[in-house]
Amino acid sequence: MSTAKDLDRLLRSFVEKKNLPGAGLSVCRGEEILYENYLGSRDMAGKTPMGPDTLFRIHSITKAFSAVCGMMEYERGAFLMDDPVSAYIPEYKDLKVGVKQPDGTWRVEDSQTPMLMRHLFNMNVGFYAYDKSPTAKGLKEVHEELGGSKFQADYSLNEEIRALAKIPMLFEPGAHFQYGYGISIMGAVVEITSGMPLSRFMREKIFEPLGMKDTGFRFLPGWRERMAECVRHLPDGTVAHCDDLLGDPLDSMYRESARYEAPDAGLISTLRDLQAFSGMLACGGVWKGEKLIGRKTLEMMRQNLLTEPLLKEFHANMPEMKGYGYGYGVRTLMDPVSGLCSGSVGEYGWEGAAGAWMMADPVDQLSASFMIQDMLPDAKYYNDRLRSVIYGLL
Repeated sequence: MSTAKDLDRLLRSFVEKKNLPGAGLSVCRGEEILYENYLGSRDMAGKTPMGPDTLFRIHSITKAFSAVCGMMEYERGAFLMDDPVSAYIPEYKDLKVGVKQPDGTWRVEDSQTPMLMRHLFNMNVGFYAYDKSPTAKGLKEVHEELGGSKFQADYSLNEEIRALAKIPMLFEPGAHFQYGYGISIMGAVVEITSGMPLSRFMREKIFEPLGMKDTGFRFLPGWRERMAECVRHLPDGTVAHCDDLLGDPLDSMYRESARYEAPDAGLISTLRDLQAFSGMLACGGVWKGEKLIGRKTLEMMRQNLLTEPLLKEFHANMPEMKGYGYGYGVRTLMDPVSGLCSGSVGEYGWEGAAGAWMMADPVDQLSASFMIQDMLPDAKYYNDRLRSVIYGLL
């Protein structure tokens, strides 16, 4: 069986073999901490040790938080999964879709399929493209009209999402899996049904009940100084400071004056805060006496929603997810055999662009959170090793 020494050795190998400044890992069974450790520094110069107060960009793990917010609204009766999105955002009533012709040109037609709430959770909307399609052209034009990049300009999530409705979709809702805008549109619906900004919803419904004092969309006083430095691997194997994310300055989305709150990528957090969230998910919606969400709602959340054709698209886009399906905003383990991994069917979670990773296993009430800041890392290298050693503790 694995021991804490094996986890120490694994973290040390990550830092040394991948030339990282530092790494942190926490593992719980139920509410009992089985392991927590930090190795290395939060800066490339090695001046400040990484520790419990270090802040990390968790990027796409934000999607899991947003999805939980959506499931909270679902279990409150605010919407049904087969409701049309247009019932909450009227601009989505008469959507258009781009259809590629045999000669390579595009024709824009009226969409024949209404966009439903479930399409938002399981990434079945086609608003993401960087090619010569009407979708790509429309994305560029809409953001130019709004004032530029959402991480640098002065507009809100709801303003962007309503404007997106003018863009021809890349495909009919539900036709394909496409990692993109679904969770962001869902976040806008949560704002509408709850009557509060997503940041306030998260704070009142998740952060405060879980004691997550170091998680949010904006820099608070002293937070900039606590951020772990993000690195990027260069072709020669060395690392350099990472100063951008998809063309935007790396931390522009967190600035104090920003209006946009990104449901898909915008949270800062600490290892302990993320562990409280993943622990709650593993323990059926309850953490240290606080019940946040129903157990049956979480069981629904981790059901695979993708058909066989869509699973093939999911695995083609994300090879590290082999063996997993996709539920309501989270990966969910369907087949440990094809995934070549230990673990329980129904283990769920997600990962971020800079390497943050979380898992929640309700079968064994096992949860884990891992933090590095390695932009676009080799996720399979890190996550599969973590999973094998973590499950070896049982």
